[in-house]
Amino acid sequence: MKVSRNRSTRLPRAFALSILACSIHAAFAADATDLGTVSAQGDGDNVPSKAAAVAPTQASLKATQPQSIISRDFFALTKNDATDFTGLAAIAPSVSGGISPNGPGLGESKVSLRGFQDGQYNVTFDGIPFGDTNGPTHHSTAYFPAIVVGGVTVERGPGNASNLGQATFGGSINMFSRDLANEFGGSTSFAFGSWNTHIFNARADSGLIGENGDTKFAFSYQNISSDGYRTNNSLNGSNYMFKAQKTVGESTVLTLFLNHNANDYYAPDKDNGLTMAQVQQFGKNFGLGNDPTKANYFGYNRTDKNTDFHYIGIQSDLGNGWSIDNKTYYYDYDNITHTGGKTADDPTLALSTATKKSPYVKVNGYQVYGNIFKADKQFDAGTLRAGLWLEEANTNRALFDYSINPATGVWTPHPGLADAAAGTNIQYQQTSGWTQYQPFTEFEWKATDALTITPGLKYMNTSLHVGGPINQTSQTNDNINKDFTKVLPFLTANYRWTPTLSTYAQYAKGMLVPDISSYQDTTASNANATSIQPQTTTNYQLGLVQKADRLVFDTDVYYINFNNRIATNAAAATDPTAPSFINQGGVIFKGIEGELTYAFDHGIAAFVNGSINKATKKDTGLWVANAPRSTFAGGALYNNYDWHGAIVYKRTGSQYALDDSAYRMSAFSTTDLTIARDIIVPNNIVHKISVKFAVYNVFNQQNIISVNPSNTTEGTAGYGSFNAADTFLFQPGRSFMTTVSANF
Repeated sequence: MKVSRNRSTRLPRAFALSILACSIHAAFAADATDLGTVSAQGDGDNVPSKAAAVAPTQASLKATQPQSIISRDFFALTKNDATDFTGLAAIAPSVSGGISPNGPGLGESKVSLRGFQDGQYNVTFDGIPFGDTNGPTHHSTAYFPAIVVGGVTVERGPGNASNLGQATFGGSINMFSRDLANEFGGSTSFAFGSWNTHIFNARADSGLIGENGDTKFAFSYQNISSDGYRTNNSLNGSNYMFKAQKTVGESTVLTLFLNHNANDYYAPDKDNGLTMAQVQQFGKNFGLGNDPTKANYFGYNRTDKNTDFHYIGIQSDLGNGWSIDNKTYYYDYDNITHTGGKTADDPTLALSTATKKSPYVKVNGYQVYGNIFKADKQFDAGTLRAGLWLEEANTNRALFDYSINPATGVWTPHPGLADAAAGTNIQYQQTSGWTQYQPFTEFEWKATDALTITPGLKYMNTSLHVGGPINQTSQTNDNINKDFTKVLPFLTANYRWTPTLSTYAQYAKGMLVPDISSYQDTTASNANATSIQPQTTTNYQLGLVQKADRLVFDTDVYYINFNNRIATNAAAATDPTAPSFINQGGVIFKGIEGELTYAFDHGIAAFVNGSINKATKKDTGLWVANAPRSTFAGGALYNNYDWHGAIVYKRTGSQYALDDSAYRMSAFSTTDLTIARDIIVPNNIVHKISVKFAVYNVFNQQNIISVNPSNTTEGTAGYGSFNAADTFLFQPGRSFMTTVSANF
């Protein structure tokens, strides 16, 4: 059976405007005088420090909010090249999660940031925010494996007005592409390890080429296959990346970035794990079965995803203190999921076409077009910045009921089920999308040689559309349009006490519009439902950064006032006219964070980082769900000539699976160990061979990392207590991986 989907050929307004912007920039380029390129991966401090050179996480002396800069050197040593951004960011303080139940880099995972969940913070790549179009959530393995990532910066706050995205509300996880080499070279590697895992990587850099040496590019390829830690949860994936830069004159740089990622894997749709009874019978690592008469047969539970992420960038110094930075981008997502039934994770459920939930095919595809334009003007008193972000998204989502013949494996449309629209096999066939723009301006005032103060304003405007012909849940032909606007003020300051010591302060507002789930129920088009207001935050933060030769250290305190929290409406259970979602009070987030690295002699360094966090509801003073009380990371690094090693420990503190301090989850931790050796080869082709051996989860911890309670209705009997129908996901067991690479 093949399901296909046609893409729109319409040229969106944002894309047309971005082409016009590029034309204007090209005209300016002829008058440009000089352009310095700065790597987005570094901290830009230019302070000689042994500790800063090896620190796994650190903040910049120029920081205006809490941040953790995570170097490629660190995660290239301690992670495999298939690891996604959640696994890379998880080392930072206040970041929890990043563990896939199927093994390191072998499946989807989520991270929370100070208790803010996926969808409440930005994820960006080279400054471009991206995410799903049902809300800014993320499929962690969909776009960028570690092989294409040059560095990660976790920003714990909305940033300045120039920080763009739908969800600066809760912070940002920012990835950057790898720098291009000025010399010809490349590398290839092969990794093999537990659960029949194989990862092949190759990268080639052209070095400077062309008549004037003004062009360079790189191409990388990755292929991964694994049986996975969980039974019958095998996967295959590939990634293709191309990046090129060309210098035009002395003051303009053009950048082209192209990325394609493809994954197919076997797993239950909406995988919530196993009940404790199932764990006792089948083990913590049970995923899917191999019996074609059961709904959880692996052959009935397959997902195919293809994603693209591309941009064209222009950076130019126009002279007289003016410079510009523009990125025109496009990304898409195509997902076709076959599932043996909504209860396919039940190993005992017989394949059924009439009882339970039938097998189904889910289709989800979206295309996003956008442009980010920023301009700077240098004055004696400081730097004026202004810009505009334009974006348009279009989405088609559908879900179809089927029956399966277990003898032949043939899927047949199965109309007339209770969950389908009348006379069809369609549960929903929905269109949605948005058009949004964010203009901003800010002035980085150099009050003194040591003090920088940056006030700014950003205007958020989002027009959201959700419709039929068969809207999800309501199964009606809706046509819902909502506009959300808000002016957000920002004020940050940085004071440099000494060349190696600075402090900063931040006041900032954030806004997050409702996602499309708020407009899918049977009351979605009535006045009450459409009165849902955006969620907002007011952030107050203060921090200190020090970078000495042997010691880098930073710490901060924060207080966040979260208002208009969107929550399920309990009244909807008894009143069919009541909206399913309402704004319900707010949350206070507060805490203290810190990170430290000390460099000893002989290539040895030690690091620790951690946080004490609190996230409580304003009305009850009790904890909200999935907000850990603390995080801690620590370990040691060794880099001396041709030997390298690391031992890394990460602990996530206890938390609650439900609001109001209900259903307590214990803390969990993991320890990883890596040893690597470089062998210099006197060869005209191969210059170095490296061998790396890694042990992930050294102590074989298999604790609970996620709980899906069966009773989520506050005030009812048994709320917050264990129920036999509750399901759990667990840490994957100990695993091993060996990587052999060659540099040429």
